[in-house]
Amino acid sequence: PVVAICYDFDKTLSPDDMQAQGFIQKVKYDVEEFWTESNKLAKENGMDQNLAWMYMMIQKAAGKTLMTKESLRKYGAEVELFNGVKEWFERIRKFGEEKGVIVEHYIISSGLKEMIEGTSVADEFECIYASSFYFDSDGVAKWPAQVINYTGKTQFLFRIEKGVLDVNDQGVNDNFPPDKIRVPFRNMIYIGDSDTDV
Repeated sequence: PVVAICYDFDKTLSPDDMQAQGFIQKVKYDVEEFWTESNKLAKENGMDQNLAWMYMMIQKAAGKTLMTKESLRKYGAEVELFNGVKEWFERIRKFGEEKGVIVEHYIISSGLKEMIEGTSVADEFECIYASSFYFDSDGVAKWPAQVINYTGKTQFLFRIEKGVLDVNDQGVNDNFPPDKIRVPFRNMIYIGDSDTDV
């Protein structure tokens, strides 16, 4: 049997929001002011909060730093992790093996995929489902490619359940008989830090 452990990222594996661990400071913005302005933008425009902070990242980076996939991964490499996180994944896999269970790890986060991919633990995950940017032919972030908010997270639990992991595979909507379900919900553990993870 397979057990899927699914994780939020910010304030779950890391003690703070990833954007606040280098990027916001690089664009010469106060962290609290950035989030206040971002949330205000969302509220005043009936906008998803994730789309608001992604818009703010692009706007505030203009003329200060080139926002590329590579630069975002470098910011990710600086993201602090809670004590024990680096050792956790292999330790729990081995524990699973001892019990005759395959343990898989997945990220389902409203955070930024490109930053998570830069962290020291990125290779531990079967898939990283997180908000991400579309990058133009010069490699510069231009537009959101994927936005994962608190209710959207459930889609990815269904993907894991059915083994339909590609975000563009509409087979996630297909009906699967019980014997074809790869990871039943009863075999999933979700680790998060707030109501948005419920």
